[in-house]
Amino acid sequence: MVKVLAPAKINFTLDITGKLENGYHTVDMVMQSVNLCDVVTVEKSQEFTLTCNKDYIPCDSSNTAYKAVKLFEKLTGTVCNVNVNIEKHIPAQAGLAGGSTDGAAVLVALNKLYNQGLSDSQLAELGGKIGADVPFCIYGGTMLATGIGTELEKVKPNLDLQKYIILLCKPKINVSTPQAYKMSDSRPFSDSVHSTAVINALVNNDEAEFCKGLYNDFDSLLNLEQVQYIKEIMLKNGAYASVMSGSGPTVYGIFTDNGLADKTYEILSKEYTDVYKASCCNGGCTVL
Repeated sequence: MVKVLAPAKINFTLDITGKLENGYHTVDMVMQSVNLCDVVTVEKSQEFTLTCNKDYIPCDSSNTAYKAVKLFEKLTGTVCNVNVNIEKHIPAQAGLAGGSTDGAAVLVALNKLYNQGLSDSQLAELGGKIGADVPFCIYGGTMLATGIGTELEKVKPNLDLQKYIILLCKPKINVSTPQAYKMSDSRPFSDSVHSTAVINALVNNDEAEFCKGLYNDFDSLLNLEQVQYIKEIMLKNGAYASVMSGSGPTVYGIFTDNGLADKTYEILSKEYTDVYKASCCNGGCTVL
């Protein structure tokens, strides 16, 4: 049996830079792992089964974890008669890569369970065939993602990201990522990106410029009323910055004062079910 901790991700930046002939959009974004985690357990069984503690998560071929098992079988020639159990803590359809990190965790677990000895880069290459965020979830930490999101470059911050409290709040709405990207076709794509300023701030230990540079194209594109409302609450109650993650609708706020973060958590918890305190972490899916 192999148990893997599967962290969520947030976006420090997200710019939609274009659209390819195959319909995929190109992006430029800085992604960060946070320690809001699912727990994925994989153990050998008589047949392949997929289970989850949340009944709203489909346990069929549409699940990224299911796709990960089948792809691993196909590309390694290994018959994977396993039970995969997903203990969900990351909300679904939230812009936090909850499905992608589960798929990444399955690849990591199967690699260990069947002693395949694949490197992180090989697992990431596999993961890219399942979903654009899966390779990042293999590596984790702080990374610049370009292309369709699978071309990754590690960022080494000198700014101490561990000191921040990351408060996350998902409003009571879901966002379809394909539909969100489709909406981006109605306006010009970004001709400049925000990642350069944020990466420079991280490397130069410039907190003010880091917080100032956080950005998400989908925020203005979707202009979701509940997102703006949550951002306003976070900023009014001590957040250094507040931004939507991914295609949304989860909003995160960056705090340094635990008391202010707790106060804001309490305020938001009166209206929303999915409110979490987290912190930045340096790695991706990790075998426990």
